[in-house]
Amino acid sequence: MKLPHFREWAEKEIGLDFHLRTPPQEEIPVQDPNLNEDFIREIKDKVDEVNTEKICRLMHSHGHTMQEIYALRYGQFDRVVDCVVYINSHEQAETVVKAAVKHNVVLIPYGGGTNVTQALLCNKEEKRMIVSVDVQRMNRVKWVDKTNMTACIEAGIMGRDLEKELSKFQVVLGHEPDSVEFSTLGGWISTRASGMKKNVYGNIEDIVINVKIVTPIGTITKSSDYPRISSGPDLNEIILGSEGNFGIITEAILRVREVPKVRRYGSIVFPDWESGYKFMYDVARSRVWPASIRLVDNIQFQFGMALKPEMHSKLKEYIDKLKKAYLLDVKGFDPNKMTAVTLLFEGNAETVSHQEKTIYSLASKHGGLKGGRDC
Repeated sequence: MKLPHFREWAEKEIGLDFHLRTPPQEEIPVQDPNLNEDFIREIKDKVDEVNTEKICRLMHSHGHTMQEIYALRYGQFDRVVDCVVYINSHEQAETVVKAAVKHNVVLIPYGGGTNVTQALLCNKEEKRMIVSVDVQRMNRVKWVDKTNMTACIEAGIMGRDLEKELSKFQVVLGHEPDSVEFSTLGGWISTRASGMKKNVYGNIEDIVINVKIVTPIGTITKSSDYPRISSGPDLNEIILGSEGNFGIITEAILRVREVPKVRRYGSIVFPDWESGYKFMYDVARSRVWPASIRLVDNIQFQFGMALKPEMHSKLKEYIDKLKKAYLLDVKGFDPNKMTAVTLLFEGNAETVSHQEKTIYSLASKHGGLKGGRDC
């Protein structure tokens, strides 16, 4: 789609120079692999794939922080993994971990590669062989129990694929981090992830019932799949947020819910940040929470407006101009101070209707104007 407003806004407001060209380096420096031949020999016929190619090793040696992306484009990494091992089952994970313990090899679990805590960066002082264990081929929904509303799912499945597979059973997980298209279930657990719709579905720690993890001392999992046990400590709390330090997560039992009967989007425009902030405070106190509610500041608001695609309907274009004139000329909103709240309502018709009525009523108290919505 064409974005007719973006260039003008970017040049004027953030000083983006479209004439400046900074091409990436033609070849990224990568060290030769430090291979432990005994380890490779022991596992190569027992796993899906063992890959020592340069590009494969490089792509498994970084996450998505700005530092790492910059190094990928213009610099280099102090150390990259020596080998990438692809597995497709819990048993293969056990094989790799046992061999790593036996031959003194370092393992780094790898899901979608979207990590932003530098957990995928290799220690440049490490002398041992470093192996990236890619779990993306472990991507199956093993079972769904619609009586107890639980599902057993392998840790390598991507977020969008997970929801697509669950939809066949008319259920959803509801966990939606910003990286949902590219991140994996195992990554969510190991980073204690939060999601866009946590108000309804919870964070990942509220969704996980049980986890299976392969560690250097063997496979560990809770003896029962009950959502709460009075004895402790809770194994899940140890694994959640562990960033792959304790082992390879292979599968998890999760809470699922019925597909929501109503899904509705909305927005509210406020004259300034303080009005939006006070509105959000009242929403928090009301405990009437949509699935997602986000307040964006003026720069984010302007950015969103600049990303509007080209309109092919004269009527829609005319209506859009009327809305803008109403905000600026009639209501007197300052375009350099305006903020916005984005909304997503999910649930049954009665719940969504109650939430909408409450939220828009609170917004009007703080000078907020209801925006558009799509069903």
